[in-house]
Amino acid sequence: MNLYTSHQNKIIESIDRAVTNLAQIHPLDDSYYAQCLEIFEANSDQRLGLLSWLEANIVAMMSQDANAILSVGCGTGAFDECILRYARARMKQVTYLGIEPNEISAAEFSQTMDKQASDQVDVAVLLQKFGEQVFEDQFDLILFVHSIYYLEDRNDAIDAALKALKPGGELIIVIAPDEALNTVANLMWQHQMEQKSWFSDDVRAHFDARGLDYAETRIGATLNAKGCFGEATEVGRNILDFIVQTRLDELPAGLHSDISKFLMSITDGLDVNPCLPHPVDIFRCKKPQSDFFIA
Repeated sequence: MNLYTSHQNKIIESIDRAVTNLAQIHPLDDSYYAQCLEIFEANSDQRLGLLSWLEANIVAMMSQDANAILSVGCGTGAFDECILRYARARMKQVTYLGIEPNEISAAEFSQTMDKQASDQVDVAVLLQKFGEQVFEDQFDLILFVHSIYYLEDRNDAIDAALKALKPGGELIIVIAPDEALNTVANLMWQHQMEQKSWFSDDVRAHFDARGLDYAETRIGATLNAKGCFGEATEVGRNILDFIVQTRLDELPAGLHSDISKFLMSITDGLDVNPCLPHPVDIFRCKKPQSDFFIA
């Protein structure tokens, strides 16, 4: 199914050609990435929808005794502190481990999460990439919240996560579909990361190839795009830079213009309250109680 008009498809093709001809796309440095992420999330209602769904459908269904939770690519802990708050309200004991390769974000995760540490709650963070450690049958819940894009081998990562779960434990992957604002992001990321980007279809294909049972849920969301177009504000520039994962103003003028044109073409309420569609998919896969093996 074609999601776009012929005009939008022409813009996408133009962006693709321009990106292909770029010698290099410089990624955001760690400090500026963290800044842009914070601004981006503050202007999106996606997190609220995700947290509400996870609380009702995952945390509320877990054992009220002891649980171990792993968050891969945990970032600053802004998302995880809410999950931990839900967990500690209904569980006798919680172990919460984050894995985060960004030193700035990992330090903030510790500062944020340590506020909830107690005899009931044990919190830690590993300043590492996922895969640099070996876990087996250790966790009741493993979360990949918008983090699987950045891993070098996503198939291996999912397999390792399933091994790390206790029998009956659950893997949650929160990931964007390749549509709306992610269409532009995908073109940029593939060139920048020198490998295919991952989106919802890829997670679905992985589970299908492994013959694993899974469920998926779509959460609708919007991103406040005020200040992103025309004379962009600093907040608007942060949002756009996060979408493309590079500094938009450093790109060639034609490419910059095409990216803005495409994003404006999918924006609702452009003249009054501009909002970009920002949907997200949640995949959940439970590790069988027995006879489970990932090659």
